[in-house]
Parts: sequence; structure tokens; C-alpha cells
Amino acid sequence: MRPLYCLIIGLFTSACTGKKINDHTVATANANAKQWAAKNLADTPGYKPLGFDGPDSIILSYRNDSAYIRLEDSIMQIEALRFQEMGENFKLFNERKESGYYERKQAGFRKLQAGIIKKVKPQFIGYKIEHHFTVTDSSGAALLNKYVLYFDRQGNLTKAAR
Repeated sequence: MRPLYCLIIGLFTSACTGKKINDHTVATANANAKQWAAKNLADTPGYKPLGFDGPDSIILSYRNDSAYIRLEDSIMQIEALRFQEMGENFKLFNERKESGYYERKQAGFRKLQAGIIKKVKPQFIGYKIEHHFTVTDSSGAALLNKYVLYFDRQGNLTKAAR
């Protein structure tokens, strides 16, 4: 039980040591989010704001790297090939399984991924705020919607996405 408790405490403290958002940036991002919503959503039929979530940090890491993502896709393609051959060509599947073909291919991709993990350092790029609201459709029914607003390090709006 003690190792599990230590793990939970370790995860909690590591999550709490993230980048601290200063009050000025929070105020700027919140003001820009409300200003954007007032300008872009106010004329939407039945628009009723439900609220804005607090700013969350956006960190780019190896998981956002396009080469890493392509390698992850390649690993999944080998797994899909394994299952396809298991169903369509069981003899080939057995030969490749016994020779370690699938594992070698995936291990090669994972090795390349490990190189990307070592090379790509996490980088703080800004913040995001989610805006939840309802609108009415043509029949008058209320629909729940959400926009994600992206901000730079100073709290300036850079992008809005559904």
C-alpha cells in the first residue's frame, strides 16, 4: 500500500509544479476570451454562455512531433498486418510469428521513437481556455457546444477551434 501511496503523492506533486500562470496573463486571457465570445457568438440564435474553464498550459513534446506520430502509426500498421494475416493467410502468419518478424519491425520503429524522445524537449507555448455554451437549432432545441480558445504566452488570442 505504501508504494501506491508514494506514487500518488509523487504524481500529485509533479502535476502541481507545472508552469505558474501569473495573474496578469490570466486576466488578459480571460478578457480576450470573453471579448471573442461577445464578438463572434452573440448573434448566434439562442446563445447562452455556460462558462469558461480556467487557462491550461499547452506544452509541445515528442508526442506532438510528426515523425513520432508517423512511427506510432507504423507500429499500429504492423499490428494490423499481424491480425490480417492471422485471418487471411495463417501459414504466412505462423512463419512470421516464429521468425519474430512482427516484433523486429515494431522494435525498429520503437528505437527510432526513442531517439525522438531524447531529442525533442518539452516546450511551453501558451494556454487554452474552453468556452461552453448552448445555442438553439431550427426546431428550438438547445444544443451544447464548446470552443477551445488558444492563447500565446502573454494571453493574446491566437486561434479558436470547435
